[in-house]
Amino acid sequence: MGKAKLDFFEMSKPALRIEPLFANEEFLEEIRRDPAYPESLPSAEKYYKMPVNFPRPSDSKPYIVSSIVLSADGKMAFADNPEGPLIAGNNFLDRDGGTCDFWVLNMLRAYSDGILIGANTLRNEPLVTCQVMDIDLNRERREVLGKKQHPVQIIVSLDGTDIPFDHRIFNVDEGEGLKVMIATSPSGWDYIKANCGELKVEKYDKETFSEANLNGDFEQVPVLVTGKDKEPEMLDMLRCLREKELLVLCSESPTYTAALMAKGCLDEYFIDYSLVYAGGAFTPGKIFPQGAQDHAHGEFISVGIHDKNFLFTRQKLVYGIKE
Repeated sequence: MGKAKLDFFEMSKPALRIEPLFANEEFLEEIRRDPAYPESLPSAEKYYKMPVNFPRPSDSKPYIVSSIVLSADGKMAFADNPEGPLIAGNNFLDRDGGTCDFWVLNMLRAYSDGILIGANTLRNEPLVTCQVMDIDLNRERREVLGKKQHPVQIIVSLDGTDIPFDHRIFNVDEGEGLKVMIATSPSGWDYIKANCGELKVEKYDKETFSEANLNGDFEQVPVLVTGKDKEPEMLDMLRCLREKELLVLCSESPTYTAALMAKGCLDEYFIDYSLVYAGGAFTPGKIFPQGAQDHAHGEFISVGIHDKNFLFTRQKLVYGIKE
């Protein structure tokens, strides 16, 4: 079987009609004083209708954002078809709203140095690769932000047993420039080493990860090993990524996003609301419930609307607030 090629296309720009309803100017001004990157993407200003940038992160971890589309009743999938994109795509009153939602995800990928991908996502979506698919955003990422063409694909797994090593993401043509790495536990490394087949992997820990090549070297997949037994240490992993100058990460795994929030590590949540009603149990954070007196809060950074059927929100997470 030949190597896979990545998909790129020009998204329908007439569909991208997000009208601003609210902007938290105080927070946006705070970002402007010390941004992670000096420029805002022109497409973000044109279609999201405001400058988009992120604060410079601390030395302990990258600045972490996530994007998800939810139904009006807070569900991320339908019970009879759990593919997440259908919450946006099957809003039959507003097909273009789903296009806007996918564009926002591509915008966040364009700003990001790395994408956190859950191994279960790979199992559920055998063709997924998290590159910047929109041609204009991909070009601006390189020309305006000075980044390489693709963010690093960071597959997160507790013990490696859920990673499909025959997935397309491990078989992308080297000339496409897509770099993949894995973050797991010591038990995960043992499993990966014994079961990865022809995939070439190389182990790193928090002391040696500075030597890992995330810019080239497509012959090997770096495996960052932290924690003990089957429990990787999230904070050590994030520190390692920050030390490699990955300033902004986008989490595309709902479960891992909830885990980041539980640890107080998620900084922003881009939640798009498609006004469909899904019911059922597919709720983000289901396995990470928070307490009535101890839970994360949010503040709106911006709110936009598409026609009468989609809301686009950018939310800042706030931790440690007590009654």
